[in-house]
Amino acid sequence: MDIISMLPDELLCHILSFLPTKQAAATCVLSKRWKFLLTLVPALEYSDRFYLIHNKPYSCFERLVRTTILARDAKQLIRSFSLKYKSSDSDRSYRFFCNWVYPAIQRGIENLDIEIRKYSCRIDFTIFSCRTLVVLKLACLHVHFSSSVELPSLKCLHLFEVVLRKPQCLWELFGGCPILEDLKAISIKNEDGYFCVEGFKRLPKLVRADIGGYYRDYIPLKAISNVEFLSIYKFRADDDVVPQFPNLLHLVLTFEAWMTMNWHLVLEMLRNCPKLQVFELTSRAGGHKDVLPHTHLVPVPECLTSSLRKCSLGLAYGTENDLQFAKYIMQNSTTLRTMTICNGNFTWF
Repeated sequence: MDIISMLPDELLCHILSFLPTKQAAATCVLSKRWKFLLTLVPALEYSDRFYLIHNKPYSCFERLVRTTILARDAKQLIRSFSLKYKSSDSDRSYRFFCNWVYPAIQRGIENLDIEIRKYSCRIDFTIFSCRTLVVLKLACLHVHFSSSVELPSLKCLHLFEVVLRKPQCLWELFGGCPILEDLKAISIKNEDGYFCVEGFKRLPKLVRADIGGYYRDYIPLKAISNVEFLSIYKFRADDDVVPQFPNLLHLVLTFEAWMTMNWHLVLEMLRNCPKLQVFELTSRAGGHKDVLPHTHLVPVPECLTSSLRKCSLGLAYGTENDLQFAKYIMQNSTTLRTMTICNGNFTWF
């Protein structure tokens, strides 16, 4: 008997949980002992990437998911479940949820990661009443919940290209996550075309936030103002007043090519982050001009003179205002240790 086969089942299952389920399933042919070991693995990970690359029939992928789930005892816990595939139609996507995802939710799941490409799949409130979930990642889905959200254990929530049914869905979702620490919300849409932000309350336990996309203002900055890390993609303020960020240590701002480079807003953000240690700015905004304010008339942000250690500026066009801002940072940062200025793929210094 080989050394690996002498290990206890618990340890072997732990090792197999780090493999995609397709590879873990291949171990069933090693011996009689390994034949049913997969049914004890607490983590299931499915991806159709192999089948797409090798032009395998999609029925093979569906068979893998179906057989490995049905082979498990109904009382066997599933701690982690990941499903990423390219759906051929919305009806099939819904069947996937009914037959595969929902059974996993009922087995004490802690980590759920779902991505369905091409055809968005509509999911209902069942996921959002799972009291054991700690990590929830959803991508390319239509989300609908008709009852209150109850996710008392959720600490990590990632949403990418998710479509919400009602304008108030987002703050209803956040309201049901009292201990949320890590939030990523990129390119969130609403079927009605707008979001209701009146019900937003500050997320008291939030440490990290990564937001941006079609409508940045679907999450008021004041609701995430206690974070230590903040990344805003397609940064703009609109009617949102920039609040104080008393705990913020790391700030990442991105301006896209079609946007106006708002230097006033950037300076206001820096002024409201007194403990900032790392600042990263990426600007591809070259066609729209915004004049850098007369810096000698603007109070120097506190973070520049007390805490900023690292600054990275990715300036696609290197305009006069871009260089003036870089000069302003270097002249006023008394604690700065590292300064990086990039233009495209080139680093100046």
